[in-house]
Amino acid sequence: MSTLILALPLTHATAATEFDFVVSSEARPVVDHGSAPLALLPAADTVVLVAPARALSWHRVRVPPVASGRVRAALAGLLEEFLLDDPAQFGFALVPGRDANGEVLVAAFDKAWMRAALELFEQVRRPASRVVPAFAPEGPDMQSVQLHVTGSAEDASLVVVDARGVTCLPLTSAHSAFLDRIIPQGEDAVFAEPAVAGLAEQVLGRAVTVQPAAQRLQQASRCEWDLAQFDLSISGGGRLARRWQQQARQLLCAPPWRAMRWGLVCLALVQLAGLNVWAWKLDSVVREKQQRVNALLTQSFPGVRTVVDAPLQMQREVALLRRSSGGVTPEDLEVMLAALGAAMPAGGVPAAIDFAPGELAVRGLELTEPQRELLQGKLRNQGYQSRIDNDRFVVRQLGKP
Repeated sequence: MSTLILALPLTHATAATEFDFVVSSEARPVVDHGSAPLALLPAADTVVLVAPARALSWHRVRVPPVASGRVRAALAGLLEEFLLDDPAQFGFALVPGRDANGEVLVAAFDKAWMRAALELFEQVRRPASRVVPAFAPEGPDMQSVQLHVTGSAEDASLVVVDARGVTCLPLTSAHSAFLDRIIPQGEDAVFAEPAVAGLAEQVLGRAVTVQPAAQRLQQASRCEWDLAQFDLSISGGGRLARRWQQQARQLLCAPPWRAMRWGLVCLALVQLAGLNVWAWKLDSVVREKQQRVNALLTQSFPGVRTVVDAPLQMQREVALLRRSSGGVTPEDLEVMLAALGAAMPAGGVPAAIDFAPGELAVRGLELTEPQRELLQGKLRNQGYQSRIDNDRFVVRQLGKP
């Protein structure tokens, strides 16, 4: 899974703006880097935007216990006296974690600038998954002080990172005494980009560690939180969908999940093979039972040559055998009359009786609704079904149309 890390400019970005970029993957921290306009940026699975240090101001405040929907309004009231413009023009981002005093670190930035950047990448269908700061404190308990020199020889900046936040000031305003108060000589190294490394050593009077801009961008992308919060946050549904897509791409493509993918494929194949074997076994059992029924029919009645519906054909052959031997069947008049007489309620006398093979119909049978339901129930227990057809009460054997 690859990630495209882009450094946002201080001005409003457009399609023609050239972005410093780094392409990173899980296997290689820096796959590619350079500078290119939006249309020529390399493809990647996710996009992470890096906000420059000079675009952010950092403040430590104590947020009152308010509902989540009112946190931004509370921050605007707390920071109003520290901001140069109307708080409504600023976006805010809470840094995870609180210090021992219960205070939290807040990053403030130009809301219009951030919204323009997010909309630009949405328009080209390469939405940003996160917006991270170029420099950020490691946590509320951060003990050390980090110094970074960035920019160009004409516009170099000194970035001071500590537990209180990030301070960005012109490199020319820094001097050795100032640095000694912040961080003693030789205690920690000063990091500088290659373009300003020599100038940093000359102005600061101490050795610096060269850190390429691509490495700095890659380190910034490791920040786990997001500057696009509150009213600037990406819509919940879109963000959730993109996170699911990102997780799905990791499961489908990332090397660490290769063993799990093979395991799932093998499990699916085993399940498919098991279902096929089970279906084949059930099918063979059904065919075996059908063959036994067919064999029983042909053995019991040798005159049957073709088996279509063995149970129905066997029922018919048994009925014919009874008739030929002089026996009675459930479809004969005597048997059906006996069944109707046994089920008939007291006082029920039919006016006329009609009989056809397998069907007995009586006329003039005056019954109440409860009596009729009782009569039908008794006949059903004897294997007959009944219905009302105009003024006739019709009786048939169960299963007959």
